Amino acid sequence: MCNWMVCQLNAKKVCEEIIEDLIKEGYRHQISHRDLVKTIMQKRNIIDERSINRWINALINFEYLIPQETTIFKVYKLNPTAIPHLFQILNNQPQTKIQ
Repeated sequence: MCNWMVCQLNAKKVCEEIIEDLIKEGYRHQISHRDLVKTIMQKRNIIDERSINRWINALINFEYLIPQETTIFKVYKLNPTAIPHLFQILNNQPQTKIQ
């Protein structure tokens, strides 16, 4: 068993790494659920749906992502206030992935 604070810090570090991968892939504003799942699967080497949902919930709880209400697709918005260097990236490069 690990200490609660150590586990939380580790989870936050992994969430930051997932967000960095999304930014490197070209996402700046929004990301679809399918692409988010693909990135988490590649980063964490998991295929279990429950584990993927836990990482998505962690990204939402740490406020890196904001769920958007849509009727058909699940879409998440990157939260620039939780990712300070995203403002600079947005000024230099627009989003290259098309939703």
